Amino acid sequence: MLLLISGCRTAPPTVAVIPRNCGTVLWEAEHTGVAREAAGRNVYVYWNGPMREDDVSAQIDVMTHALARGARGLIVAPVEALPLRAPVYSALQRGIPVVVVGTDVGLAPNKSLAYVLSDEQYGGQLAARRLGYSLHGHGTVALLGISNQLSSTAERARSVEDTLLREYPDIHIVFRSMALPTTYQEQQVTERLLAKTAHLDAIVGLNETSTRGAFYALTEFGRTQDVKLIGFDQDLLVPLHSGGMDAVIFQNTSKMGRAAVKLMDDELHGTPAQTYVLIRPELVTRGNIDSPEVREMLDLSWFNK
Repeated sequence: MLLLISGCRTAPPTVAVIPRNCGTVLWEAEHTGVAREAAGRNVYVYWNGPMREDDVSAQIDVMTHALARGARGLIVAPVEALPLRAPVYSALQRGIPVVVVGTDVGLAPNKSLAYVLSDEQYGGQLAARRLGYSLHGHGTVALLGISNQLSSTAERARSVEDTLLREYPDIHIVFRSMALPTTYQEQQVTERLLAKTAHLDAIVGLNETSTRGAFYALTEFGRTQDVKLIGFDQDLLVPLHSGGMDAVIFQNTSKMGRAAVKLMDDELHGTPAQTYVLIRPELVTRGNIDSPEVREMLDLSWFNK
């Protein structure tokens, strides 16, 4: 009888979770959230993704491979929105439910397609208000990493500019640059900016690549103390501890991962209660990086068990 019952058990569905890239604090925190939530549900997680932030082809290949191996659901954080739209649509047409994390791919949410996004408007407000605080309401700012490929980054840029215009009219954006795919390229942009700009008070890096590139350039020029650097996405923790950076806006990807698994579980059971979830990011500085709330966002201990 026991053998018969065991043989009749239904294997848990496999859900492919594909981050923007693997091995970074930003997306491994999502892995933590996914694993914690899946442990309490009848879901098996297949986690894999590209090794580079800019490798769209590799991400699509991972998605195709996972679906070919029988994944019943897909949770994906697109490297770029437009190239991922067609494979996401194809999965939906095959009856595979999808949860998109981090950016809108331009497909309307429905019972088989949900979004879990960071509240980028709020994140932009956090960055602008930190500029207001750190610059005492006056100064010049460079905005790096504006992307047309990710709606999330473009929304950050708009929110920073709108909030400064509305709340801090004496802080002026004097330089803007489009996002580049590698840290080295972003570093070169910042080096040229520092070389030709006599007075610059702050830099906002709108993604992890532009933030890291700006930090390297400021370090090279010996400017980490007199040019405030406010970044997005938790890629640089040591400079926050040392005071080499002013602040970082952290996406709460751990909470986003948990929300994505919950939505996927609902989709697999045909009972979606939500199709659109916004998770607020957090402002992290030297003063609060060791707080329990930030440690919870960065908790990777799940994988040390």
